[in-house]
Amino acid sequence: METVVFSLRSLPPGSGPVLAGRLAALLTARPGAAVVACDVSALDRPCAADLDHLARLGLAARRGGRDFVLRGVGDRLRLLLVLTGFAEVLDGGGAAG
Repeated sequence: METVVFSLRSLPPGSGPVLAGRLAALLTARPGAAVVACDVSALDRPCAADLDHLARLGLAARRGGRDFVLRGVGDRLRLLLVLTGFAEVLDGGGAAG
């Protein structure tokens, strides 16, 4: 199963549509990829905008027929995902390590 790795770092609020467009273009170039692994290890101080970006990326991946998983989830992001209920939405039950 081919995996596309997409790295995410903190970006200004409102960057979600641009990120989703980049991911969609990447998936068009890699039609055989079944999984999008989003590397979030650079999100050391995650905020609400980062959650919005992750949600948009997850939606773009699923719209493209791909699974979406997180890699490199730090303690702060893991806690934020759990507290907001996004852990279940983003990867089916918990933030991957």
